[in-house]
Amino acid sequence: MDSSQVLQNIGLEEKEIAVYTALLELGEATVLSAAKKSGIKRPTAYLVLNSLESKGLVSRVARGSRTFFTPQHPKKIVTEAELRLTELRQFVPQLEAMMVQKDHRPRVMMYEGKDALDKAYDEYFVAKGEILFMSNMDLVHEIFARTLQKFDYLSTSPEVSTRELADDSPTTTEYAKRVSGPNRQIRAMPKEFSPFATDIGIFGKTTLITSGKKEYFTVKIESEEIASAFRAMFEAMWQISKEPALSRDS
Repeated sequence: MDSSQVLQNIGLEEKEIAVYTALLELGEATVLSAAKKSGIKRPTAYLVLNSLESKGLVSRVARGSRTFFTPQHPKKIVTEAELRLTELRQFVPQLEAMMVQKDHRPRVMMYEGKDALDKAYDEYFVAKGEILFMSNMDLVHEIFARTLQKFDYLSTSPEVSTRELADDSPTTTEYAKRVSGPNRQIRAMPKEFSPFATDIGIFGKTTLITSGKKEYFTVKIESEEIASAFRAMFEAMWQISKEPALSRDS
């Protein structure tokens, strides 16, 4: 992952990234210099610098009739992120108290487009207990690269365990070598069920069904009954599946 992607993931827009990284290289610059270095028009660069200043990433100093902009040290981004995370953790109980389920009808949501699919899975990062997956690993690595990265962090929590059923493929074997552990078990489905062309996630009362072959979409269903039915299907498949042959060549 390059620096632009990291900065985008923390909420900076493309032009903000271009101007901020230009300032890092220049050290200090006028609006005109920052605009030239970043390849952005001067009026736009001025607006972007104001935005970066409001986010605490840029400071300005006047020298005579000229104004110069200086980038804050990149570590400040980490400090600001940690501060926002601390504040959010303190406020979460109040937000959770506002979540009122008015009825018990299943709730169905649709996420469409490749860029939106990761968002469908964000809720399982607050889930506890066991999470179940039935996946095609080539599909997962193609469309859920960001989610897999976040899930690597989540898996270190003792409050979360996962069992994953995947297609019998070299990608699954390599994945199992990397992530298998006491709280993360992977089994390969029998070859007659491959290729398994979807991804299914089950946690709490939520079931996520993703298609990524011809169209990219995820259906999210919040229903105890449906989640229980998919768990039963998972358990049946788990019994006839096997651990990947981790020693075989891929």
